[in-house]
Amino acid sequence: MTRAPLLFAAALNLALGSTYFGTAKALEGLPPFAIVLVRTATALAVLLPFAGAGPLRALLARRGGALGAVLWMGLGGYALPLVLGNLGVARSSATNGALLIGVEPLTVALLGALLLGERLSALRGVALALGLAGATLIVANGIPFVTRHVVPHLTGDLLLVAHGAGALYTIAGKPLLAAHPPVAVTAAAAAVAVPALVPFAAWELRDAAWTPATRDGVLWAMALGLFASGAGALAWNVALRRMDASQLAGFVFLQPLAGVALGALVLREPVTAWSLAGGVLVFAGVYALIAEERQRRRDPAPSPNPRS
Repeated sequence: MTRAPLLFAAALNLALGSTYFGTAKALEGLPPFAIVLVRTATALAVLLPFAGAGPLRALLARRGGALGAVLWMGLGGYALPLVLGNLGVARSSATNGALLIGVEPLTVALLGALLLGERLSALRGVALALGLAGATLIVANGIPFVTRHVVPHLTGDLLLVAHGAGALYTIAGKPLLAAHPPVAVTAAAAAVAVPALVPFAAWELRDAAWTPATRDGVLWAMALGLFASGAGALAWNVALRRMDASQLAGFVFLQPLAGVALGALVLREPVTAWSLAGGVLVFAGVYALIAEERQRRRDPAPSPNPRS
């Protein structure tokens, strides 16, 4: 594998870091399930024309198809984590939510080793540790429970930990991408999520009135669907087809760094020494992932998983 997929993964996660801002804006006008439904339906509408009827039938066929894996990917790995993340932030705090994003890459690394036969090298472990430490410094603006007090909210924090179920999207998607086009896999996952979200969103909106805030929430959710659940998820699956699941997951730690940069550039928020230190650690983790890939090219080792 060349360095291009690694650079692509880094750029993708930097871009996805802006979704925190979009989600916060959408929550001002819409409840959590409704946001996920609007963004997923928007993504599906964009992806369907490019997915192709044949590949979709192969993925969604009840017999001889990959429906089981698609359901795990679309329901357990996509829709459920997004809803849990929104509910968790509402019951906890944005800081705790950003801290606990580290659960997902670590879960991907563990499940990738257990279920996909991926080799979790020492250097990759160091990269994940550096990324987790750096992201923690950035979002907490210090060291939690040492220089900064992070207020516990048990219910919200448990929901945010469960948000790590987003790892299932990557784990279930990896084998599917070995046999199916990324755009079809991305569309199929969205297709199974939409009908499951409809009744919950309808219940949330049963007494809602259409207001300017609602309109703005819908527009922000549609933007998230176009750029994150549509283009972003497709780009993720394109990268996943070329990379190990745990290797790609390590780049997730760039997302909080992008959020801080966006806040500084757009909202004129101050950049602290802790943010800079965290950024250095995150970039060190990314460099470790790149160094590991160089090492693998110099001394390739047989992998128990022929698709990795």
